[in-house]
Amino acid sequence: MTRRPSPRHFFPAFPLCTERAGFTLIELALVALIILMLVGLSVPLFRGTFQDLTLNDSARSVSQLIKYAQEKAILDRVNYKMTFNLKKGQYQIFKLNPSGDAPLYEKVSGRFGRLYTLPRNLSFRARSDEPVKESIFYPDGRCDEWAVDIIDVKGMGYTIAIKGFGRSNEIKEIGIESK
Repeated sequence: MTRRPSPRHFFPAFPLCTERAGFTLIELALVALIILMLVGLSVPLFRGTFQDLTLNDSARSVSQLIKYAQEKAILDRVNYKMTFNLKKGQYQIFKLNPSGDAPLYEKVSGRFGRLYTLPRNLSFRARSDEPVKESIFYPDGRCDEWAVDIIDVKGMGYTIAIKGFGRSNEIKEIGIESK
């Protein structure tokens, strides 16, 4: 008796199997639902983290610009001034131009002389009613000491205290209840 070859031998592309392969529509819908729930829960967490990083980066940038003005005043042996427009959230460095009758501060050239603006949802909070605050950095390392707060819409933020005579600036985290 001769054995007859199986149909799989002739048609290997079409196996004769009764098992089902793949996923049902319900299984796919459940996986999609789980993924959507995870994304929905994680988006608010990432948004808060991004706001915290923006606030931290802004405070560090302001502090670094203050340090730059202090160092330039000592190296160039001329007064530098940093102005803060507290209402508009802007700050900028100026250099004293001693030529002339009255001392005149002019904008610093280069990238450090541009007008900086705080990111959206951040603002300065002053400790007085002055709309514009400035600090002068002298060639001997002295400076006008004062502090400014950078806060977000929730009232969280950082206090930057400008110190003189080679002392580093202080950056302290503040909460909603701090003033």
